[in-house]
Order: sequence, then structure tokens, then C-alpha cells
Amino acid sequence: MVNDSAIVANNAKNANVINNFVELSGNTKNGISLTGCDSSTVSCNTVIGRYPAVNYQNRGIYGSMNQKCYISCNITDSLYKGVHFSSSNIATKFRGNEMKKHYIGLYLDNTAVIDTQSHAGNRWTGTYNSTYGAWNENDSSFTSLRQSLFIVDPVLGAFFNPNIPMGINPGEPNDQGWFDPIVGGDTYSCTGYLLCADKPIERSQGSGDLKEAIATDDVLTTDYIEESKIIAKIFLYEEVKKDSAEYSSNSVLMQFINDNTSGTLGKLSNTKQYIKEAFSITSLTELLLKERDSLLNIHLNYVLSLDSLVAADSNITNIQIREAEIDEIDILKQEINNIIELSKDTQKLYLAKAVNESIQPNEIPEYNLKQVNSINLLYEKTNSKDSISGYYATLLNIAEQCPQSGGMAVYVARSLVALFNDTVVYEDDNVCLQQGYFRRAHKANKKSIPYDITIVPNPADESTQIILNKKQEGVCKVNITDAYSKCVYNNEFDCKTQQLTVSTKWLVQGIYFVEIKINGSTVKTAKLIITR
Repeated sequence: MVNDSAIVANNAKNANVINNFVELSGNTKNGISLTGCDSSTVSCNTVIGRYPAVNYQNRGIYGSMNQKCYISCNITDSLYKGVHFSSSNIATKFRGNEMKKHYIGLYLDNTAVIDTQSHAGNRWTGTYNSTYGAWNENDSSFTSLRQSLFIVDPVLGAFFNPNIPMGINPGEPNDQGWFDPIVGGDTYSCTGYLLCADKPIERSQGSGDLKEAIATDDVLTTDYIEESKIIAKIFLYEEVKKDSAEYSSNSVLMQFINDNTSGTLGKLSNTKQYIKEAFSITSLTELLLKERDSLLNIHLNYVLSLDSLVAADSNITNIQIREAEIDEIDILKQEINNIIELSKDTQKLYLAKAVNESIQPNEIPEYNLKQVNSINLLYEKTNSKDSISGYYATLLNIAEQCPQSGGMAVYVARSLVALFNDTVVYEDDNVCLQQGYFRRAHKANKKSIPYDITIVPNPADESTQIILNKKQEGVCKVNITDAYSKCVYNNEFDCKTQQLTVSTKWLVQGIYFVEIKINGSTVKTAKLIITR
């Protein structure tokens, strides 16, 4: 179990989670967690729990910030939520999954987008204590619901057409229109040859409608709209840029690429591409690595056999032989490192660093990616975690942010943090809840009044001004919190003056949230970025 999940695929490309049986006997958050992954597969797994006998708040499969991932033929049973999607999951294929007894079978939170699912053969075969087999919090508009459209065949009956909330009862979303009953179409079935193998051909490029909605800055989600938009745009730019035929034949996507090529999105994409190119290996290098890896496994297995002999008979002495094997293992490891080092294209790494340093981020996900890229480049250049040990606090700062506001960099940072400590448990539910990520908490706890604030400069270094855009009577109380909702600054000023200068030179680099209360009422929270 890693980070309160039984199986974790984080910040991975072409990961395969196939044919596993997971039984959650404790309060484990997720059976399978797929976060920040590209072109990955989760198929033919079974995840079961003890709900409702024990009311744990666990989930069978959790997906967040993935692209082109294939989730098929899984079974979830006796869990609070069978499958939970969060944030942008462009070009997801969700097919042939069976959700049995849960509180809710399929749950999309108020930041989730998973693309169109056409006659996908998913089944809701259990009873649901909420009475709903599927629930989509992202119901601020009909268009938002349709970004995760399910096309189902009504003739197939209730198992393929779950009960969904219609906004009738207090606290429920109105999901009318999320499932579109269209008779006909080939409904996906979990049968056939090599069903549970990795099948790249099954992965989707995603719907054109969703891509155009992202490109034209349409509202995609109910909450964290700006962060959700920029997270989706980062994914979209990378994906569309790979296929010139696609964007050259679509005027909307062509305009999107042209508008962002020299901006932040283009530079983030170029940085990632340069890093990838820096580690592209030739067929000869691949052959040499496989050869050393094979020898390494032989020596490691021999050491295990020597240790087994000693465990069975304490009179056996094979210390010298074992030490010689360990020496051979160390030599092989060094040879592997040398081969990798020689295969690096250092010029590409320098280009990646130069492009990354030129980025001027405007939103939290962009700022975090720039920070993580800078640290990751240093690590890739030296291939030693010691080279980035001084940045551990910065990485942890990003890793502990709410992913739905912090973006893909949160998951990348977690993979780097794991080099030093792979036992860190990230309290995403609590951190996101405190930031108003859950729609229920957002509506109950935040009273918005129509007076915005401006922060100049932002990003800031040594000082910044917090400006109230409309003159008011009374006392303005300022509260600044960090990414973990910890208060780092509070002060007050006469609202008539409309501004307050704040010294920020003592704040560490990172993301902060500024809130003003006028006579006890909360003004919309603004983001403050500290960079040096």
C-alpha cells in the first residue's frame, strides 16, 4: 500500500494495471489510484471492500489528471464510491466496467472532465445507498455535463442506464442530460481474445467538441474554473501539437496553437519535449542496457540463493562468494549509469533549462510546473538525488498542494519526493476541502460579495499591494494562507484607502491565497505567487 492506496500509478506513461484482485479491509482511500498518467491502462481488476457493513469513505478506482487512459472491464463492489474521477482526464475511455453495491457507483466531482463515452457497455448491477448509480457534481451548465457525456442504449435496460440525480432533493446536482439515450450502436462487451492485455489501439484521441471547448476558453467545470482551464490547456497543447494534421484541418485548434506557441503553454511543452529528446536512446544503447540488466538479474538471483542456503543451514559460510557477487553487482550498476550518462544529449538539457527559465507563469499550475521542471532538470543532469536534496522543502510544498488547484506538477513533485521518502501520505481530501474544492463545502462556507481585489505585482518578490477595486466603508481584514491553508499573515486597514502594502520578502517561494473580509463578509479570494 502506497499513500493510502493499494496500487498506485503516478506520473507514468504507458503504465499497465491489469488482472489484480484488491480487497480493502481497512480505511484505505483507493484500491487503484491513477494520477497524472499518459496512455495508461487499468483493465480486468476487481476491487472490493466492506461497505455498508463498515462505512469507510473509500473508492475502488480513482483517476485524476490523466490523458488518453483506458479503463475497462473492472469490477468494484462494496465501497463508498466505485469509481471517482477528478480534474481533467482528456480522452478517457471508460468501457465495460461493472459497479456493484456502493453508496455511489460512478462519481465525477466538480472539477472532473472525462470526455464522451459512446455505447461503452458499463453496468450498474448493484444497490446504491444514495439511490444513485452515477453522480456528476459538474452541473453548473448543460454544456459542462456534456463534456463527460455518456451515450447509452435505453433498450438494454436499467443495468446500463443508472439512476442519476435531477436536482430535486436539497444538495443534489441536476444531471439531466448527462446520459443520452440513443438506440443502437455497438455496446462494448468484456469478452474476447486477449481482453486484459495492453491495447493502445483502443485508446481514444478524444472528442473534437471537448478540444474546441478547451481551446476557446469555455467553462469546463463548476469549481476551480481558471485552474481547471489551464490544466486542460496544458494537456491539450501537448496533444494537439503532436498531430499537425489534426490542428491544420481545424481552424479553432490551429488558432489555439498559433496563439500559444511563443507563450507559457508553448514553452512548457518545449521544455518537456527537450527533456524527452535528451534521453532518447539508440538501438545499440538499448541493447547494451538490456545486456547489463540481464547480467545484473543473474547476479542478484545468485545472491538470493546464497542467502537462502545460509538461512537453511547456519554452518554454511559463503561470505567471500557473496561479497564477490556484490562487487559484480556494483560494477554492473556503474556500467549502466555510464551508458545512460553517455547517451544523454546535454545540449537538449541546456535548451530545456533555457526555455523553462524564460517562462512567465500566470496561474498556479504553470508556476508549479516551472518550479518542478527546474528541479527535475538538475536531477536528470546529475542522475543523483543528492543534487536536489536542498530543494526537498520546495518539492514537498508543491506535492502537498491540492492537485485540482496545483495542477500536474503536484503529481510530478510527488514522484521526486518519493526519492527521499516514499511513505509520505498526502491528505488531498482535507487540503482540497479547506480550499473550497468540494462543491458542498464551497457553497456552505464561502459567501461571495461582488467586490474583487487586485494584487500588484503578482508574482511578487519583496513586497506587493493588495488593492480593493471598489471603495467601501468599514474595516478590511486581510488574511493570507499558504497552500496548506495555514495562516501566514493577517492585518487590517481602512477600506476607504482601498489598498494595503504587504512585505513579502520573508515568505518562501510558492503559492498563497489572499482573502479580504469587509465588516465580516468575505471578498473573493485571490492568488498570490512569490517567486525569486
